[in-house]
Amino acid sequence: MSPGITWKSIAVTIVFIPFNFYWIIAGEVGLVGYALNTYAVPFYNVIFTVFVLVLLRVIVKGTLGVSILDNAELLTVYILLSVACALPSITFMTLLVTSVGHAFWYATPENEWGQLFWNYLPDWLVVKNRSVLSGYYEGESTLYTLSHVKAWLQPAAYWTIFTTCLIFVMLCINSILRKRWIERDHLAYPVTQIAYQLACNTNRLFSSKMLWMGFAVAASIAILNGLSFLFPAVPAIPVKRAGSWHGIGHLFTEKPWNAIGHISFSFYPFVIGLGLLMPLDLAFSSWLFFLFYKAELILTSALGINIPGFPYHNEQCFGAAVGICLTLLIYSRKYIFGVFKGVFKNSPMDDEDEPVRYRFAIAGIILGFAFLVLFSLRIGMSPWLIPIFFGIYFVILLVITRMRAELGFPVHAMENMPTYGILIDSIGTRTLGTNNLVAMSLYKWFNRSFTSNSMPHQMEGFKLADRSGINTRRLFYSIIGITTLGSVCVFWVILHSFYKVGAVSGGGGGWSLQFGWYVYDGLKSWLYASTEPNYYAVGGMTFGFLFSLILMFMRSRFSFWPFHPIAFVISGDWGMKYLWSCMLVSSVVKWGVLKLGGRRAAQQLVIFAIGLMLGDFIVGGLWSLLGVFTKTPMYNFWP
Repeated sequence: MSPGITWKSIAVTIVFIPFNFYWIIAGEVGLVGYALNTYAVPFYNVIFTVFVLVLLRVIVKGTLGVSILDNAELLTVYILLSVACALPSITFMTLLVTSVGHAFWYATPENEWGQLFWNYLPDWLVVKNRSVLSGYYEGESTLYTLSHVKAWLQPAAYWTIFTTCLIFVMLCINSILRKRWIERDHLAYPVTQIAYQLACNTNRLFSSKMLWMGFAVAASIAILNGLSFLFPAVPAIPVKRAGSWHGIGHLFTEKPWNAIGHISFSFYPFVIGLGLLMPLDLAFSSWLFFLFYKAELILTSALGINIPGFPYHNEQCFGAAVGICLTLLIYSRKYIFGVFKGVFKNSPMDDEDEPVRYRFAIAGIILGFAFLVLFSLRIGMSPWLIPIFFGIYFVILLVITRMRAELGFPVHAMENMPTYGILIDSIGTRTLGTNNLVAMSLYKWFNRSFTSNSMPHQMEGFKLADRSGINTRRLFYSIIGITTLGSVCVFWVILHSFYKVGAVSGGGGGWSLQFGWYVYDGLKSWLYASTEPNYYAVGGMTFGFLFSLILMFMRSRFSFWPFHPIAFVISGDWGMKYLWSCMLVSSVVKWGVLKLGGRRAAQQLVIFAIGLMLGDFIVGGLWSLLGVFTKTPMYNFWP
């Protein structure tokens, strides 16, 4: 059986990393239009890359009789490239790199940034030299001068070490939970289906009429809409969000319906396809809880409740996440206690086939957290706040990883529950103080949004390894190596690009600048306007916590209970505003097929679903690449 992790698969991954990173960064910061490669899973650029490799394998095998990559190697490329491509997202390291010099380039006497917080920003994590920053922001320069490289080298090195440590802790946690979630709970992992079928069932997949029917439907829509983008006289098929970013909520003008907020309709083929791969009860729960959220808003208005922020649904979602995390720990207590008992009492443990020994994983978590504590102390965070801050962060990550394992919903930004927002609601800025507020601002890049976090990709990688025989121990260390390499590559691609075109003009005022303003204008407002704890928000968290416990209890006691609390956590999320209608279509179609056609028809539906996803990803990816190569905006099939 192939170990999957070979020098060949690693070399192929490394070769494709700079190309994919530039593809992501160019679209997400606005270098060529505006696209969000990493705002939905699976990442369409990764599927596109694997599809190209599959086609090359088929062609070479047919002509020369040689297999350039076996199944396990192809899946290894998918896993490592997915983990790597989480890094350059505008919900992760791109935000970091684009804000490293922002406080010093855009400081003015009017905004008073210099007086407010310059002295609190660590010299070793930021770039202060305006002569170095001028080339970055204005362009027509080069990264490759001694002064430029020297100025960026230290913050890039420290942030790379921090990122690697953060992802190492995630990997150690996943190594402990892997056996429970994959081998005992038998979770669905819908996101892994397309990669597994492409790599391991290529001949059967490509010979299926259902695959090409789904592919043709999605591809035809993407081709027609792409032509309509270039030639407006060509009619388009409206599958993207109705009402653009703002939705159609503004059309409701009468009370209480005008309280409905952002709501939209969309029919993305790849989202509908992924919905068809999800467990039916979870797909059903996702759109139902979204409508429940909107009903809360309307009912609040109807009752005349005028408390700002009420009913605090975002806080409810975080409370539900805490409840789910607690419930998962309680349900897994025997398993977790068995792991710790084996480690600390030196008892025999069944961990020979794990990515790393449990002793190593627990030591890794302890040492990793120790590093995060020391790093946080160095940037001024109070000792009492550090475990709370990272505790909240890892609770959210654990729930997202479980959500991807069970539900597989394509978008989980969780922008309604950033760690710093929860802390400010619960404690208030006055209690936190300037040092902590500055430290949390420096950390905003990795907990403002969670769409492209590495942790769920790691667990899905372990699932694919379990199915295909990939050596998980090699995979563990490969992920660490790819993370370190990828972190350096994010700095390199962004700095190389912006020293040529300029962050100001090249990004078109998008995320090349936007996050820096978000961080430091936000910090200024925190420092100017001290706030006390918001007890209404805390009440919302408490309600969400209790509500999730009730849902989990009902689900564990009654097999017919269709409402899953994980779907409630994402009910107020960014993606649900646009994708709830896709989930509605998927759940109705899947229910109908199961009812009328049974299990055999459902198996054909899986192939059709993969065809929908492939058609959208491949043709949509071609439009996106055309925009990157020509430096001209093209049709974006997503978002």
